[in-house]
Order: sequence, then structure tokens, then C-alpha cells
Amino acid sequence: MNISAFYSNGKLLISGEYLVLDGALAMAVPTKFGQRLDVSLHDDFSGIRWEAYVLNKGWLHVSFGSRLFNIIHTNDQKMALHLKKILKKAFEQGNITVDNQKGILIRTNLDFDRNWGLGSSSTLLSNIGYWLDVDPFSLSRQTSNGSGFDVAAARSDSPIFYQLVGGEPKVSSIEFQPEFKDQLYFVHLNSKKNSEESIKAYKKKVKSNQKDVEEISSLSRIIADAKNLIDFEKAMVEHENILSKVLGIDRIKKQFFSDFQGEIKSLGAWGGDFVMATYKGPESNLRNYFQSKGKSTILRFDDMVL
Repeated sequence: MNISAFYSNGKLLISGEYLVLDGALAMAVPTKFGQRLDVSLHDDFSGIRWEAYVLNKGWLHVSFGSRLFNIIHTNDQKMALHLKKILKKAFEQGNITVDNQKGILIRTNLDFDRNWGLGSSSTLLSNIGYWLDVDPFSLSRQTSNGSGFDVAAARSDSPIFYQLVGGEPKVSSIEFQPEFKDQLYFVHLNSKKNSEESIKAYKKKVKSNQKDVEEISSLSRIIADAKNLIDFEKAMVEHENILSKVLGIDRIKKQFFSDFQGEIKSLGAWGGDFVMATYKGPESNLRNYFQSKGKSTILRFDDMVL
């Protein structure tokens, strides 16, 4: 067990959403926003005290007893139970016991709004993995239904290709600093989607095929390697059209931004969190457009991507 401070990066899934679960090649970027976890030992209590902060403001506290992670006190029972599940799995994986140890104080701090969807869970799993020297991908599989790309991004300082091969993660670092990055923006829809529920719905209702998986994999490579905005936008639109067909949902631009003079691509769970927008005109015009639609959180490429 490490006694120190740990940090993991947030993420955005640029391509491959949903179909990454079926083996498609996905592209993700780590963000300049993430989560810190601090661990210290204390003699004046036993068990684990967990204090979680968002932007340095407290939102969750849990006191666990020294045996079996029994919850002594919390301000959010549902979140405390989820945290208990993660900790039990992590301690079991690392063959670690908390009995008869000094009290452990954990403080976490997200440096982004939880509603942004940049990976409050994945950064936590990554940091717990650092703390306890356990495999965060295994921990993710045991406690969530995602592909694990977010954990990979949490531990990368560069954009990545991510693919499940035989159920195991294959991760490779890539370059993604397009010459047209000043024409790329990330716009928050302010309509948070639950990733776990979105994935459940996808697995229950959607039937993808190998052709879709292969086409999305090809588009991930095109998006990553595009040398100009025209090729990048073509790949964005084709990607959106394939996912629209697979999911049975109109693409986000058609639903809400049909008069926008650029292209828009969903990132991650469709209909929530951030979208990526391209725009050739003045930034002020783009901001005015989205603000008129009630979308005020708009970040430039270099403000978001690590």
C-alpha cells in the first residue's frame, strides 16, 4: 500500500463510442482536467475515512469501519455503497487487509465539474490502482460495464488508440495535434448522461455487425491522421451517420443544431456531456451561436486536450 498522492487524467472519447465494446478501434484523448487522491495514516482513528471534493468543495464523506468496510457514517448512502464495492474488490485483488492497521484518511479532488463527464469514475479507479498496486483494468471490469478506454486515457499523457482484442485492452500512444486544432471546440450540452445506463441500453437493444465495427475502426484512423479540416469533417459526419443508424437516434446536429455552420460530433454517450464542433469563422461567432442555444461551456482544443 502506497502512502502518497496520485493523479489521473480525465478523458474524451473522440471516436469509437459504443462500438468499442464490440472490438472497434477507438481514439481517446486525455484532458488537462483530472482527479487527485491523497493518502495519509493516522493513530487517532481506525478504518478508512473518505473525503471527496469537487473543485475543492466537499461533496461526499464516508467513514468505514476497520472490518469488512462496514459504513459507519456517510452523507450519501448510494455513493458510499458504490465506493465500498470498489474498495472491497481492490483490497481483495491486492490481498490487502485493513484489520489492525492505522486509520487511513483518503482525500480526493476533481478539478472539473462532475457533470462534465470527463471521468470521475475512471480517474478514481486509476488512482486506487496506483495506491494499492492493483490492475485498474481488472478493477474496472469488476465494478463497471465499460470498455476500459477511460482507464487507459487516465494513465496516458498523450492521445491513444484503444481496442479490445480477445476481451483484453490493447493501447497505443498516438500523435494528435492537428494543424487545424484552432478550429476545433468542445461544447458541453449540460444534459448529463449516465454512462453505465447508456451502455446497458446499448448491450440490450443494439445489434451491431462486423462491417460497422470495421468502418468505425477505419474512421478512427482517418480522424487521427487527417491533414486538413475537410477530411476531418467528412470522417466526423460518416462516423455520426453510422452510429445514428446503429443506435436508431438522429445525430446531435440534426436534433438541435441544424443551422450551425460547421460540423458537430457526439463524444461518448450520445445526447450528453461534451460534443466536438468544427468552425472556420471567428470564435466569437461560435460562442454566440452556442450561447443562444443555452450552451455556455465552450473550450478550445488547447484548453481541453493534454
